[in-house]
Amino acid sequence: MPTLRFAIAAGPSLGIGHLRRMQVLAAAARAADLSVALHVGDAAGPRPADLIADAAWPPDLPEPVPAGSWDALPAADALIVDGAIFDAAQCRRWRRRTGCLVVIDDTGAAPRPADLLVNPGLAGGAIDYAAHPVTAVLRGPAHALVDARFFAVPAVAAESGRVVVAFGASDDGRVGGPVAEALLAAGLPAVDLVTSPLWPVNETVAGLVAAGAGRLVHHHGAEMAALLADAWLYCGAAGVTVGEALAAGRAVVATALVADQAPNIAVLKAAGLAAFAAVDPAAMAAAAVAERAWRRPRPALAPRPGGPARVIAGILARLAQDC
Repeated sequence: MPTLRFAIAAGPSLGIGHLRRMQVLAAAARAADLSVALHVGDAAGPRPADLIADAAWPPDLPEPVPAGSWDALPAADALIVDGAIFDAAQCRRWRRRTGCLVVIDDTGAAPRPADLLVNPGLAGGAIDYAAHPVTAVLRGPAHALVDARFFAVPAVAAESGRVVVAFGASDDGRVGGPVAEALLAAGLPAVDLVTSPLWPVNETVAGLVAAGAGRLVHHHGAEMAALLADAWLYCGAAGVTVGEALAAGRAVVATALVADQAPNIAVLKAAGLAAFAAVDPAAMAAAAVAERAWRRPRPALAPRPGGPARVIAGILARLAQDC
């Protein structure tokens, strides 16, 4: 049985978007009868489970495995790497002693050597990897790493007016709070504000909830598929969650919170969707009001079901060719 080892950048300062999508890929690997081992951490190295103790961890996946350093990861048939903290030098070291190195990339900005490069993001199809030192590339909506539960979320009419506001696991409410406040001021009837489960809640959030008089509900971490089931619009960062919202058929108003979300903003804008280069609560609220009045068709860039299984098939194909 081949073993797939995962090196995942995640934590309080990095968020857990990379972790969530690698959990989805690891689950697909286990469904294909493959063995998986997950290492989760930051620039200091892989950490034990307490790094993400307050984040959701699927019960059918093994807990993350600590190691002395990223260079000390045990050998595996394939090593799957997700995180900008893993640079070209690190990937070269891994590639020398790994059967197949798989690099998950979002931007194309920093070429890294790989036997297989996967860009599961909304902008995957728009990035030119011809000059990158990689053997094969998988990218675009067909290879999106989105949990199947998002595709099963039932439709919700815009008349419900409920909006989910989320800016990832690095936001304690300082970013999302003003956006939620602007949405309520613009007349949206109900807002779910999600803050990071990895940080204490910012002191301003309680005041916003009180001022909302029942219209604003705060969630200190959330199961996003369940939360989106009752909402018609996602308003937040243009990272992993915006792809999940599109998979669920929800309207989106997105903004770049960090630099690696800029490619998603570009393709969302090109598709005619509301997308901003920086957080602007008033403009995002106005865009949400406009979205409610427009029955927009599902965009072509939305993720498609089956992406995790396709990526696992691509990894197995590379292993069959000895990478």
